[in-house]
Amino acid sequence: MKPFEDILPEEEGNDLVGLLQEEHPTPLDLTPTEQEQITQQVRERLLQTSPDTLPDKEYESGQILMAPVSQPPATRRQRLVRLASSLVAVLVVGVIITSTFLLFVPQKIIVSGPAIGPVRAPGTTSAQAGGFEMTLGITPGPYFISEMLEVNIKLTNHTSKTHRVGVPFGNGCGYAPGLNIKEDLKPAFELPAMDHKCPAGAGQHFQIAPGQTLSAHKYFVLQWSGTITLTSYVEFDANDSRLARPTQNPLDGHWPTIHIQVASQIPQDRQLTLQVAAPRIAVDAPAPARTHLQYLYDKLCTNGTSEQTVPGPIPDSDFTGNFGWETLPGTTLNLPGCSMKHITWDYAIGAPGYAVAFGKAKSDA
Repeated sequence: MKPFEDILPEEEGNDLVGLLQEEHPTPLDLTPTEQEQITQQVRERLLQTSPDTLPDKEYESGQILMAPVSQPPATRRQRLVRLASSLVAVLVVGVIITSTFLLFVPQKIIVSGPAIGPVRAPGTTSAQAGGFEMTLGITPGPYFISEMLEVNIKLTNHTSKTHRVGVPFGNGCGYAPGLNIKEDLKPAFELPAMDHKCPAGAGQHFQIAPGQTLSAHKYFVLQWSGTITLTSYVEFDANDSRLARPTQNPLDGHWPTIHIQVASQIPQDRQLTLQVAAPRIAVDAPAPARTHLQYLYDKLCTNGTSEQTVPGPIPDSDFTGNFGWETLPGTTLNLPGCSMKHITWDYAIGAPGYAVAFGKAKSDA
């Protein structure tokens, strides 16, 4: 029997395989002691270790043993590379876990974009000059064409003298809200005329004493769209005359001013609907507007035709109206009549924050 060799050449390995595959007619007759010796030699060669490092456990013949193969100690460079690889792996796992968490946690998405207009107006603005303080307040926005604005103007005298003022605190002849637009724009529509016969007390002026504040509550309709500059004003008159005689205005160039953006379309929920059966007009308005309705009208009464080719008063006629916005009690407007044959009314009905509805009606006796 050839002794075991540590290394066999490749060509001898093929012969060994063929030899092992041959059938031996007679098994080898080995004593138990010889079998134990052979097994011990195989174990020593396969494991390349000494019997002292093997477990003390007894093993059966033919059992395969697995023992750890000793590795050479790692160098400093290898340990650093392994540490860096471990850190990278931890970071990658952390990123994956965080990304998964963010995908499944509900998020509040905030979307921003260009504004379509101010949600609320500047509200109030004020100016001081020459010892006077003037404050202007209007209805909050957003704003749109034909909207009625509520206008509140206050004037405080901080001087030591008494002064005389008129519009908007006195009664003007016609519509005098104390508010102008800076731009030179053509109105998109016309309101009923209010420059007819002046009412009693028109042109009245008030004296404002030192420390006193005057207030005016008016209405203003936006007859233009686009960028609008609203400016309030007040008339100062000489104190030595009962007639209106303008004098130097201490607030010139320092008027309270508000810039607004006016849309060219009317929101559906800001419209008033009128049912006209002259002289009766029924107003269908949203609930918030019903208790704040205001109206204007003018009335032309004639016995002949209201059409004429030459300028001047219409013969045998009467032209009048209510000279400014008045509160409408309820939701029905009854236009006043006259004793003449033909009546023509121009009217407008509105509420602060809503579009003004206007029109014309006729009645023939």
